[in-house]
Amino acid sequence: MRWSQLLQSYQLQPESIEQITDRLYKIEADHQQYALKHARLLPEDVGRWQAIQQYIQGKKIFGFVPVYSTVHQRSFVEDNGEIYYLMPWVNREISEQPADEYATAIHTIGKLHAATMDYHKIEAVKQNRSTLESQFEQELSYCREQMLQYVRLFEAKRFMSPAELQICMYYRDVEQLFNKMEEWQEIYLDRMEETDQMKYTLCHGNVKPSHYMTTGMNTYLLNWEYALMTSPTYDLVSYYQYLFRFHDCDMDKISESFSVYCRYIDLSDYEKSLLVLQLLSPHNWFRSMSEIMQPRRGTSNVRKSVEIEVEFRKLFHGFQMQEYIYQTLKTDPIDDLG
Repeated sequence: MRWSQLLQSYQLQPESIEQITDRLYKIEADHQQYALKHARLLPEDVGRWQAIQQYIQGKKIFGFVPVYSTVHQRSFVEDNGEIYYLMPWVNREISEQPADEYATAIHTIGKLHAATMDYHKIEAVKQNRSTLESQFEQELSYCREQMLQYVRLFEAKRFMSPAELQICMYYRDVEQLFNKMEEWQEIYLDRMEETDQMKYTLCHGNVKPSHYMTTGMNTYLLNWEYALMTSPTYDLVSYYQYLFRFHDCDMDKISESFSVYCRYIDLSDYEKSLLVLQLLSPHNWFRSMSEIMQPRRGTSNVRKSVEIEVEFRKLFHGFQMQEYIYQTLKTDPIDDLG
């Protein structure tokens, strides 16, 4: 990397350059500290990213770390097809009283969504109800059939790999999840008929502990490269599924965080059912199973087993989460489920 040419675009003469991660550098120049990010943006993504930056600055959203402009008034520097951008360096505060990570993140997400919330009509979606019903039915039929085929294939072997054994052990749990998906699909379709519009907000797109930082009373969201305008459930699913990866995630605190979020954004039953269907989606579960059949070169049995375990945890904790969300529905869904 040609540091001198890159930083000259910001009229900086670096005193020191420290690599923090494979894509983050701490720059000291002119007695100040800067964060230089090697973005994952592709050239075709830059326009969207710049539009999001301008939108955030125009809205004066609190907790946003600004991006510096170059001498040519650009928000990034391109070097051999790679994108770099510069921000102030924000030091993470170390406190004797550790912050509640769940509360910190959910308050920050809630404030972001509340500050950027708008609505759009869903008439076009409602007109396609029959298509949605057919898609739901086909999806569940495929999932059940595919899961059964995998289990029969693995059980026919004399010796199963650890990952194959895990899949067979989890078959009953996953089948129960499919049944619950079917119930929520019915709730989704019924609530859709009662809904004229749904919320959309600016979503960060990749909320996890490494992408937000608490300093004093303030929390800053970092790395906006995946930001987009969409349903607020997008950020909730992204954040919760990150937490669900871990066996010791605190489901009581996560459930409580959902109540906190709903003080900022009053999700309709239709939006809650959309959130649940996203949390219960078995897409990544099946992707992990297919990779067992066609493993990537160099992938060990241990690695396969870990991937299957992580995907199962996400489904398992998602199943627990839907039970809590079910209790928060504004109208009794029992009649909907017959």
